[in-house]
Amino acid sequence: MFINFSLHSPQRANKLISRRCAEVVAGGALGLALGVLHEAVKTAKDRSVTTRFILHRLEATIDSITPLVVQIDKFSEEMEDSSSRKVNERLKLLLENAVSLVEENAELRRRTYMRDIKEFEAKLRWVVGVDVQVNQLADIKGVKAKMSEISTKLDEIMTQPTEAKPKFDIHIGWCSGKPNKGHAIRFFHRDDS
Repeated sequence: MFINFSLHSPQRANKLISRRCAEVVAGGALGLALGVLHEAVKTAKDRSVTTRFILHRLEATIDSITPLVVQIDKFSEEMEDSSSRKVNERLKLLLENAVSLVEENAELRRRTYMRDIKEFEAKLRWVVGVDVQVNQLADIKGVKAKMSEISTKLDEIMTQPTEAKPKFDIHIGWCSGKPNKGHAIRFFHRDDS
């Protein structure tokens, strides 16, 4: 989900982006932070011809990780795990720093700016590595649900009256291939002790 600003001037865009950054800090939603970054990149591309190609590359990286960021945001809300919260906070901080970096485009020399953008893009690519962690969190969540279900069933079995005597009743049947020639064996054991 990206936020669409109706921009009339770069100054107005900077004010809107700065206000959105404050909302990101207060709200904490990764989707919002990613939307603010996307808009900052679009605004910077419109202002600068010399750095447009590096900003196009950055925008492509942002577009490629958007589904993953949404998934990370969703799992960190569902899971009450410190590691998922750390990943969420680290990514949020990285996105906030990226917005500041893109907004400072005009004040930096071209060489310094391009080096900083490349460094940021490399940091942003670590999110692809986080994909494995997100899938592991989903698997852990599923395993926890199954373990809870098994634990509940085990508790039900263990709380049955102890006077019940164990019994085994096994039926085995087979057919010899001839019509009406079915065979069966039944094993039955009851512990009467």
